Amino acid sequence: MSRLNKICNSVIAYSFYLLFFLVPLIMTPWNYELFEFNKMLLVYFFTILIISSWLIKMVLQKRIIFQRSFWDIPLLVFLISQLISFFLSIDQHTSLWGYYSRFNGGLVSLVCYLLLYWAFVSNMDKDKTRRTLFYLLSSATLVAVYGLAEHFGIDEQAWVQDVRNRVFSTLGQPNWLAAWLVALIPLTWSFALIENFKLQIVNRKNLKFNRYIYYLLFTLYYLCLLYTKSRSGILGFTASFIVFWGILFLISFLKRQKNYSLPPTVYTLKIFAIFTFFILLLTLLIPTPWQPKFLKPQTSKNQVVSQEIPTGGTESGEIRKIVWKGALEIWKHYPLFGTGGETFAYSYYWYRPREHNDTSEWDFLYNKAHNEYLNYMATTGTVGLLAYLGLIGTFIFWSLKGSLKNLKSQMLNLKTKSKISKLKNQKLSDLSCGFEFCALRFAFLSGFSSILVTNFFGFSVVAVNLLFFLFPALSAVLASPSQGVNSLPPLRQHRNLGIWSWVAIGVILFCALRFLFCLAQYWSADKLFALSDRLSKSDQKAQAFTQLQRAVQIRPEPLYHDELGITAAELATTAFQQKQATLSAQLAEMAIQESNQALKLSPYNINFWKNRTRLFY
Repeated sequence: MSRLNKICNSVIAYSFYLLFFLVPLIMTPWNYELFEFNKMLLVYFFTILIISSWLIKMVLQKRIIFQRSFWDIPLLVFLISQLISFFLSIDQHTSLWGYYSRFNGGLVSLVCYLLLYWAFVSNMDKDKTRRTLFYLLSSATLVAVYGLAEHFGIDEQAWVQDVRNRVFSTLGQPNWLAAWLVALIPLTWSFALIENFKLQIVNRKNLKFNRYIYYLLFTLYYLCLLYTKSRSGILGFTASFIVFWGILFLISFLKRQKNYSLPPTVYTLKIFAIFTFFILLLTLLIPTPWQPKFLKPQTSKNQVVSQEIPTGGTESGEIRKIVWKGALEIWKHYPLFGTGGETFAYSYYWYRPREHNDTSEWDFLYNKAHNEYLNYMATTGTVGLLAYLGLIGTFIFWSLKGSLKNLKSQMLNLKTKSKISKLKNQKLSDLSCGFEFCALRFAFLSGFSSILVTNFFGFSVVAVNLLFFLFPALSAVLASPSQGVNSLPPLRQHRNLGIWSWVAIGVILFCALRFLFCLAQYWSADKLFALSDRLSKSDQKAQAFTQLQRAVQIRPEPLYHDELGITAAELATTAFQQKQATLSAQLAEMAIQESNQALKLSPYNINFWKNRTRLFY
């Protein structure tokens, strides 16, 4: 049975590695939503693999494998608040799966994030956590390289957006890319500090080279951040910079006051100065919207200046204020549990401020409040918002408390050179473990802080929410004095499993395969829906109708029913014009039935009501 247990451990570990590596990278040209849909389904996929392997481990070891952590109660409170909001939702389908084209934020996605947190804490050890960070930074490197290539026009012809002006790489939108990158940048600072600290202990050539790797990674990530031209991203970066270096210097000062031994301040200042120099240099060299006017390139007096044509677009900040006002109105009318998770697109129209009609985006459908906190307030009420803030506050408090208590490492207490020489033959990762884990926890806290800032001016997406829920898991594992539950020997050693154990394993595998099959159906239906959309836009209504029918048969999404009704109505009109009265009547009846079904599943979707109006008028 030990072999099966090892297989389960490997499946869990490599699923987490691939989760962090692939989610930011994956996108396909075949789906209705190119970015978020595939990222969300990939999270579902790895959650199924991880949880099923975790359950099989429990059967094999005949015990509950669960590691208690500081976030357990806040997560349960948050989950309960989301469940209550779901049951009281004005649109349970949307609250369950998320708004179609957004997906992240639905109850299923949140449950996956929570399960992934508990699975990571209960099954991963410190070495696996380090390896996870390697995969995460490798993914970030590929994303940033592609982002820089976008700036220089590698795929300029593939997008309607001006991707050279504002890059979005594989994340799908400049602000989303910026939010994800600024959460990871503190890891480059912490690893640079760690490598520098190791160099002070053991002077090896490869360690000198390692430092430059993290300087290079930081430069790459920060350049990509600048090319997003995201104001919220820069504000998030500023917050993470202040939190990381501020806490590091503050705690170093407090510890020195108590005569604790710490890394020489001169080396910390040196690393700080190097990163600060890179930040100032790149910010001055790369033109950005927030750059001071006197630093921007000036046009020569003799140079002909083309006249700028005003677009008439309302400034995004002004539109956000209006949307936020509408979110507050929703909360005032649904103060306890909101209108239901991810239902902002529907309830906003009930209390939409009149001044929204005066903006350039008067006809846009806002499916998010463009402020994560107001979005939770409007859709899950005061209870949901407080539960969400409880998650944030608990992690911040735990991180600061742990940093104050555990910053001192065993190597920092060494007094003599003889002691250092005795340790040169030890595993280097063990030499600086105390400082390494503290530095990484600083990085997780500062990266988490940047997410809080970027979420204030926008909303979370799959890649960012994955970090929001799993940064605390990574930090919890590194802070744990033990190596995790999975490293402990099973309570009982059994060479042969009983029949009921095999039945339990069979049930788990059957459920996992069933969920994976449903996931494949979900992806296939979306692909057919996207194909029908392209066919419809190219005026191939009959072919689009066929693909929509197939999509509805595979997965009866409200959106699919609505589009099928519209397409059937258009074909009914064509048949009537061609004197095919019977076919026209059948298609017209089908159009009404599909519209009825769409509204039955999603009764407050404003777009469905608009399309229904088109059926009759």
